[in-house]
Amino acid sequence: MDFAHITPPVSPSAWLDLDALDANIERVNQMTAKVGLRIASKSIRSTQVLHYIRERTPHFVGIMSYSAAESAYLLAQGFDDILCAYPSIDTASIIQTLPFVAQGASMVWMVDRLEQWQLLDEIGRRHGVVLSVCLDINMSMPLPKLYFGTKRSSLITLSQVQDLLDRTKTMSHTKLVGLMGYEGQIAGLPEHLPDKAMLTPIIRLLKSFSKKQLATRRQAITDWLNQNGHPLTIVNGGGSGSMAFTTSQPEITEITVGSAYYYPALFGYMDSMAGFRPAAGFVLPVTRHPEDTVIVAHGGGLVASGAMGRDKQPKIIHPPQLEILTDEGFGEVQTPLMAKSSPPPIGSHIWLQHAKAGELCERFNELITYRNNQPIGHIRTYRGERQCFH
Repeated sequence: MDFAHITPPVSPSAWLDLDALDANIERVNQMTAKVGLRIASKSIRSTQVLHYIRERTPHFVGIMSYSAAESAYLLAQGFDDILCAYPSIDTASIIQTLPFVAQGASMVWMVDRLEQWQLLDEIGRRHGVVLSVCLDINMSMPLPKLYFGTKRSSLITLSQVQDLLDRTKTMSHTKLVGLMGYEGQIAGLPEHLPDKAMLTPIIRLLKSFSKKQLATRRQAITDWLNQNGHPLTIVNGGGSGSMAFTTSQPEITEITVGSAYYYPALFGYMDSMAGFRPAAGFVLPVTRHPEDTVIVAHGGGLVASGAMGRDKQPKIIHPPQLEILTDEGFGEVQTPLMAKSSPPPIGSHIWLQHAKAGELCERFNELITYRNNQPIGHIRTYRGERQCFH
């Protein structure tokens, strides 16, 4: 958008550039057409935007949700294929999904330990149904002095998978249908971290090594399962930052993509995300001018989750002459900014991009939609739909 010549109808507010979103959808479609595509709802957090993307994605297969309660909600909103990406102990919400499954919807639950599997099997036994499960395989690369990846799933090796399956042989109300091997250290780790240029070649080298080992391991586990009485209908991998790599792997049946659609600031530091456009962010009004070179915008926060660093702060898009004050950062309800030249006057607006995609929608009830640099409407977020999924 031409931010210099747009006056937002409301400020503070969140914006959604439909022209940029359309371009990002088309680029994702081009990069992932060889496999099915599952949208990561945590990176969108708006039912209307999820429907918007689905309608423009020919190889759409379903939604990857992030909680049992959200899964039940999305089934009620017309989505009929949900893979819940994280193990859940929310029995009540899991039970709420059962009527939709009885009507033909696909609902798959993630497991990596016996306790999680037992809970699902017990729910199935009590309700006289069979629940579908998916194994979460840890695709991290443990090294002697470094753990390259994320500490989430307990399943890393084929022998660990085999041991878990041996302990579930007596379970009659669950069925293994899928495997997820999410390469988070490839898909979500930027190569160009602010103030850490010396790490760029190291991160690239680690990613290269990691791709080789995880591809071999994921393929081997998939092959063993398929050949030993556990035919898989889902082999899921990916992430926005690994689209080219993930879709090139022969075992993959589908890829999950989310952040690429909004293209938040954090993904601007990644080699693999060239060509995408910022499609969402927020705008704040200038309300104070305490010093010649300092202005204050009303609003703040939106520092992203994860390990703290400058890459987690929002990024100023316009005006370009503004800088974040390192001693204050983004405030609770107001944010001071340094102007290198020509400070914007009181009543003007600061356009920003948040660091992580879906987190924007936790702060605003709606996204104001723009097309051809003009506001044309609004789309409700989960928050605007009076929903909150942790």
